[in-house]
Amino acid sequence: MSYQSGPAPLYHSDRSLDYWLSPELSAITPTNARSRLRELASARGAYMGAWAAGIGVGGFLVLLGVVLAVRFGTPVTLAALGIPGAALAVLCGIYFARVRNRLPRTDRALVNRGPGNLRGAFSFVAFVLLVFTGLFAFTAKPSTWQDPAALLTLVTVLAFMVSLLVVGIIVPATIAGRSRESLRRKAATDPHFRALLEQDLATWRDPYGNAGYGPL
Repeated sequence: MSYQSGPAPLYHSDRSLDYWLSPELSAITPTNARSRLRELASARGAYMGAWAAGIGVGGFLVLLGVVLAVRFGTPVTLAALGIPGAALAVLCGIYFARVRNRLPRTDRALVNRGPGNLRGAFSFVAFVLLVFTGLFAFTAKPSTWQDPAALLTLVTVLAFMVSLLVVGIIVPATIAGRSRESLRRKAATDPHFRALLEQDLATWRDPYGNAGYGPL
């Protein structure tokens, strides 16, 4: 792995953290240029997105349990789905708070096969919904479109699909796409997090050359 921070990289100790965090430096640096701060932001965003998706899925299970309990008139589905969903949401919420307030390890890659930005996430969600509705329209009998119960079922299924796609695709992609801005904002508003960055700046060395600590 190699790092790029411009034509003439400076040793990290020659510049302050504010310099590396500055939006102006980031604006004049290629977006694909690698740096320590960008690796931290990317890893932090990936972990936060994954745990946020877990929170959303947990909430989705609780909601599904409530809807099914009302639909079938029994609390069994609420207990079967709501309790695991609530536990999942709480557990993921704890880990989300942890990764949000700490510097992530960048030596362990977190595989993310989903869209890396909001635009890609919306395109993926639109494609999935288009395929699903197209298959339904192609296979449904003409009488189905005259059946209010069948149409209500379709609308309900679509609503739950949209909810699941939002929490599983759009939310993580949004967090990942804004990971650099999130790290910069966190460093500006959280003294403890900034102190962690300052300590990392003082001790980090590029193992592959003389790359700078930033830009972000």
